[in-house]
Amino acid sequence: MPTWPAFPTWAERIESPNHSERHSDKITAIIYHYTAGGSLDGSVKEFQKTASKVSAHYVIGHDGKVVQMVPLDLAAWHAGESVLAGKEHVNDFSIGIEIVNFGKLTKRGDKFYNWTKVPYEGPTPLHAEGAYWEPFTDKQYESLVRLTKELIEKYPIDHITGHSHIALPIGRKTDPGAGFDWKRVQKELPKSYTGQFGPIKR
Repeated sequence: MPTWPAFPTWAERIESPNHSERHSDKITAIIYHYTAGGSLDGSVKEFQKTASKVSAHYVIGHDGKVVQMVPLDLAAWHAGESVLAGKEHVNDFSIGIEIVNFGKLTKRGDKFYNWTKVPYEGPTPLHAEGAYWEPFTDKQYESLVRLTKELIEKYPIDHITGHSHIALPIGRKTDPGAGFDWKRVQKELPKSYTGQFGPIKR
């Protein structure tokens, strides 16, 4: 089995078997996701299962820990059926970053529930766009910004957006959701980045 170093070096490497060769000469996009799960360990284990047929290059835990699961010269299985800037098969030319977060929550009475109908016990939910969402942590934003900066220094990235903005058919995905603070991340990126950033209107 080939070996590969984690990039960046401060990420922990835990390999996923779910990947394929890239059919693109360049990596030009970064796609943000939420895991729809409650723990880093659970997400990593899910991506290690061959039967799950899903993975991402990176997973970011609530505490900001970053795990790299697929080497960057291979395509992780994070985007599914998708299109970006007129190009389909977004896995071929993108880097997928999963952030541990349940995403949309359901309120019943004075309690909140995640998508599995289990009671939600995290930080106070955010209300945005007519729904409730689990908030991302400060540590997650810090690690996401740091990771994104290093990736745009390494590759000719011209699009940074969310899974919901590339998934087909439109409306199939909601991540990273209305609880994700795009402006917070954008203001931390270097001014030298001139590519598209944030939600894409479709």
